[in-house]
Amino acid sequence: MSKIFITGAAGNVGSALIDTLPDKAAVVAGVHGPDKAERLAASGVEARVYDFADKASMVAAMAGCDRLFLSVPMDEKMARFGRLAVDAAKEAGIGYIVRLSGYGASSDAHWRLGREQGMIDQFVEDSKIPFTVLRANSFMQNFSTVLAPMVRSGALILPEEAYKVSYIDVRDIAACAARLFNDNEGYTNAFYALTGPRGLTLGDVAAIIAEGAGIALEYAPVDEDAYIAALDAAGVSEWNRNMLVSLSRVIKLGMMGNVTQAVEYLTGTPARTFEGFVLEHADAWR
Repeated sequence: MSKIFITGAAGNVGSALIDTLPDKAAVVAGVHGPDKAERLAASGVEARVYDFADKASMVAAMAGCDRLFLSVPMDEKMARFGRLAVDAAKEAGIGYIVRLSGYGASSDAHWRLGREQGMIDQFVEDSKIPFTVLRANSFMQNFSTVLAPMVRSGALILPEEAYKVSYIDVRDIAACAARLFNDNEGYTNAFYALTGPRGLTLGDVAAIIAEGAGIALEYAPVDEDAYIAALDAAGVSEWNRNMLVSLSRVIKLGMMGNVTQAVEYLTGTPARTFEGFVLEHADAWR
């Protein structure tokens, strides 16, 4: 049977992709610990433990799979992890890769996180394995997960001023990947920039969440130094802090607010709205 190996299967996009793919018997979920593997196995999904730092473990985890969904965590060694994953895919006999990258990524990007993501994209392209790269903008789900405590505090304290981001729902990313795994004819060796249907400022985001969830929320812009101090106080590593700061700088260059129609082009369905996302996730903030 043809099988898909999904890296980061317990994460936002990986779990959404598992939910989207109709044939769970064709899925092999890649996870980083036995506890996650047990939870997925209990839901009827085959799960295998692997380590991005250990190519042999990835080769073993990919055994018997012919397709790969490649998402690499934001980590100081992410470019090396990506290189090892691509090498493992070649050794395991993977015949097609859907690579989840970041919006605006490029191996020669002037901003650090975009360059790190772009380097992995380049490894995929250089592998000669047929591929499709999905360069997705920031996730709507960030507001219902990592930023949920900040939302519940009543203020979005971030340094993005009045610049826009075309946030995307991870379920739309998953739908694009699922479509490609089902039929990628005409879509291989290509790059797609995935966005939501419109650009939103954090003021817009705060107003939409406040109305949809029935809570008090405002955007309280801060300068970069205060943002860095807050990240340091929260124990964020220096490398991750620098990546987040680089992302905020790119947003303030007006580079993240553009809108594409790639989700609808790949799936036939328009990208989900932020208003709809908020109504579905209101309990996360109450």
